[in-house]
Amino acid sequence: MSAKEPSGTEKPALRKAMAARRDALAPDEHEARSRRLCDIVIAQALQPLSQKLGRPLTVVLYGAFRSEADPAGVLDWCVAAGHRAVAPRIREDGGGMELRVVASAADWRPERYGVPSPDPLRTEPLAAGERPDAVLVPGMAFDRQGGRLGYGGGYYDRLAKAIGPGRLPYWIGFGYALQLSDEALPKETHDLALQGVATEEGLIWIAEEGP
Repeated sequence: MSAKEPSGTEKPALRKAMAARRDALAPDEHEARSRRLCDIVIAQALQPLSQKLGRPLTVVLYGAFRSEADPAGVLDWCVAAGHRAVAPRIREDGGGMELRVVASAADWRPERYGVPSPDPLRTEPLAAGERPDAVLVPGMAFDRQGGRLGYGGGYYDRLAKAIGPGRLPYWIGFGYALQLSDEALPKETHDLALQGVATEEGLIWIAEEGP
């Protein structure tokens, strides 16, 4: 099932509507959809990319908060298959996010607003100059043109700017099919453009950007 929103809907109202849809899922449905979503991302994006590059990957993922799609299955796969998982943490100076290496559920702790973040006492930062290969991006809504409606903080927009342009990483929206809009979302010039959008129903590559 796809979400369909008027293209002129303002961001706050759209965030509220999408949050209600996501929050309405029962806990067991969250878990089942998240498992399917992780399987799709692994099979259709991460495994092909690793095979193409001929090396292990560095994958950015996040700690799910409230009703967000949960990428924990991707973390488990990374650890088991010899890839490296890193996660964003808001810097103390408020200037954006840093990436830190995570390997298990014990590496997280709740920080601002209770959002799970890498524990700086248990994790090491990604070395300066190292670029990830794929970034799983949370959001309130996504469209089929690579558009994303985030949470309003601009953190992933700034992370993309800090990493800089290049063939990699692939920026992949990670959410449920009910968050996918059939019409283009409101977009500003600084908004992050995605190369792919993954839901539990499949992965959409934008402009043949996939591996």
